[in-house]
Amino acid sequence: MNLEGLLEGLGGFGRYQIILTITLGYSKIVVVPTMLMMTFAGVEPDWWCTSHDINLSQWNRSHLSGSYQNCSWDGTCDRKFSDAMVTVVSEWNLVCDKSWVSNAIISIQMVGVLIGCIIAGYCADRYGRKNVFYSGLLWLFLGNIVSAFSVSWIMFTVVRTFLGMACGLILGTLYLYQIEFVGTKWRVFIASLPEWPLGMVILCLLAKWLHNWKWLHLATAALTFPYLFTWFFAPESVRWLVVKGRLEDARTVIRKMAELNMKPMPDTSILELIAEGEKAEGDKAKCYSYLDLLKTKEQATKTVISCFLWLACSVVYYAITFGLKDLSGDIYFNMLLMALTEFPATPCILLISVFGRRVGVASCFLLTAAVCFGLAASASVAPADEKGNYINACAFTGKFIITVGWLVAMTLCAEQFPTVIRNLAFAAQNSGARVGGILAGQILSLGGHKDLMVPFIALGILVSLAAVATFGLEETSGKALEDTMNPFTQETTEKGYLLQQKASGESRDNRK
Repeated sequence: MNLEGLLEGLGGFGRYQIILTITLGYSKIVVVPTMLMMTFAGVEPDWWCTSHDINLSQWNRSHLSGSYQNCSWDGTCDRKFSDAMVTVVSEWNLVCDKSWVSNAIISIQMVGVLIGCIIAGYCADRYGRKNVFYSGLLWLFLGNIVSAFSVSWIMFTVVRTFLGMACGLILGTLYLYQIEFVGTKWRVFIASLPEWPLGMVILCLLAKWLHNWKWLHLATAALTFPYLFTWFFAPESVRWLVVKGRLEDARTVIRKMAELNMKPMPDTSILELIAEGEKAEGDKAKCYSYLDLLKTKEQATKTVISCFLWLACSVVYYAITFGLKDLSGDIYFNMLLMALTEFPATPCILLISVFGRRVGVASCFLLTAAVCFGLAASASVAPADEKGNYINACAFTGKFIITVGWLVAMTLCAEQFPTVIRNLAFAAQNSGARVGGILAGQILSLGGHKDLMVPFIALGILVSLAAVATFGLEETSGKALEDTMNPFTQETTEKGYLLQQKASGESRDNRK
């Protein structure tokens, strides 16, 4: 029992869904600068030792001699940082014995995102998609303001942990919030919308313009503030309202959808059928938990595989993204190129989806593995004068392919679960991705300082295993989303059949 027919009757992806999808999608644009802030804020600017004592000329000559970044002078020199960019590294002198802090902040932030995703999964299914989504946005707005006024790197790290949780609340809810208003064939299209790369472009331009981590946080807060007022216009997920028995609220949303899409008000008897089916589950249906993802062998298999796919995608994606500082060339230009390579993902996603979700995902993973092995080979055997170009080309190509694969995998994994536990499953998958984000930095350090061969061999092996695991999931292309957890009982089925017959009879009478 599902709402696909009713949504298709309302236009599938009409004016109402277009406006709502764009409105909700804007949130990802403001999440990106927060999520990837350390790509710039964690950069170590040029620095050198200086002294006001004219007799100690070694510090004054250090910049010219090329030996200016000398940690052995820790006790006797004042560090002077280049003002080309003000980062948290230059703000709190996070070099030499504190050089580990920048990467630690990234990992701790990802732990916050992981916690946020776990909270989102439970709360969004229990209290509604809208409440969790906008709570995350409010948290994001306030956290960016507080971050800008951090007085130490410890305070900054704590605030970024809470910002990570806010990102987790939003990312753990957004996609499902969007697709629960549209018809079957539009779910992949929504996943392919270039909201994330657009956010990366905005972050890159802001960083190039502002050059200061504090102003970056305040600019992100300013972009978020007006969006908070969309709370008064955005509806709750119609699917969530139905399975929670709030039928009048669901009919109100459907009525508005029909009016804006210029469609007649459809027969809503299916709402009673779904509510009856969920009610038959009793009190247990009102408080699903993560344990329900492992309730049967089939559910457990889907949960484990989908979480592993997200983990593999995340490790590769963030290893390349946060490894930008190890690529040759200007970091701003590299970041911009990274963002631009994701824009062509939309037509590619729609193309590979024609061949089925699983085949598309597996193909992208295998191609990513080939690129990772190619990058490892380039780092090892490419001529020194061409090595940087080969590595950059492989990195940009790999990031594009894994982005396409991840977005199709997002749809494939979300479609494995019914509405009542879909946000729990989506949050579990997001949690897998956050674990991947935490591991990404550790994998990059496998080969030592700026040695990319070993890390990318590991990434290639990981994503190859993910390609094989993809075929453990059910092919969902063209299939309707299920709304309830289990099949109806015999009694409920009979009631449902009678209600359907009655609704069909009334519909025929109205046509006459």
